[in-house]
Amino acid sequence: MNNSEAEMWRINIENDADMVCSMYGSEFAESVFRRHSATCFNDLSPACYEEIFGDLELMINDD
Repeated sequence: MNNSEAEMWRINIENDADMVCSMYGSEFAESVFRRHSATCFNDLSPACYEEIFGDLELMINDD
């Protein structure tokens, strides 16, 4: 994964985490990261980016 791809993932995941926080509270967004032994994007393994993004998207679109 090159730097621009990693930056794209960072932006999308952080934006979705912010949206989940505003919709449901920070505990919901934090729970998605905790399932992957992380507290924020910087703690995530790149192998988890797609799954984390999908989980956050599901929470946003479930409204």
